[in-house]
Amino acid sequence: MEYIVIAFRSRNHTIKFNGILNRSGVNSSIINTPKEAGVGCGLSVKIDVNKFSFAKKMVFLSKLNSFAGFFLVKRIGNRVVIKTI
Repeated sequence: MEYIVIAFRSRNHTIKFNGILNRSGVNSSIINTPKEAGVGCGLSVKIDVNKFSFAKKMVFLSKLNSFAGFFLVKRIGNRVVIKTI
């Protein structure tokens, strides 16, 4: 199982960005930031891997200055592997 996590340093920006994606037709949800990422406010936006390009564009267009990073999350058995992208 793979997905993208978009982390912000502000809970308000996390919620705002989730709304931006949903209004744009991108299925997204707010999740607890995986501890392995080690960044952000504790909440992040989760999207499908195939929506990464659009979400990346929207992050920069939205000018939310608390953006902390994009992470690819892979669950392998009981392990969570996170890669900064």
